[in-house]
Amino acid sequence: MGERRNYMGSMWMQDEDGVITIGINEEALEDFDEISSVELSPEGEKVEAETVIGTIETSDGPLDIYAPTDGTILEVNSQVIEDPAMIMEDPYEEGWLVRIEADADVDDEDEDEDEDEEDEDYEDEDEE
Repeated sequence: MGERRNYMGSMWMQDEDGVITIGINEEALEDFDEISSVELSPEGEKVEAETVIGTIETSDGPLDIYAPTDGTILEVNSQVIEDPAMIMEDPYEEGWLVRIEADADVDDEDEDEDEDEEDEDYEDEDEE
């Protein structure tokens, strides 16, 4: 079972053998009172890292969901689409959003030090 890590400020991701499960973290959920609806890209869709793959409508306005990696959407949690409150109640277990099959290993921190250096270079450029 991979370690859960936060990314993009409001999201968490967990890597289990190249399948990345993502959701909203508790820090982000503290900003709003309720989630009224969830829209997510369909299963089977190809996604690219840092692109929007869904939107959550909250009492505080929409919150975009970003893909942490290039890959294909393997599974969408239909339960949170039917009952968005589940995300507030249990963001890390029942309230996950999407599972993505990663095109490449997301976590190269331990293994490939060469690739790691490239990652660090462009973290600053993308800030808006």
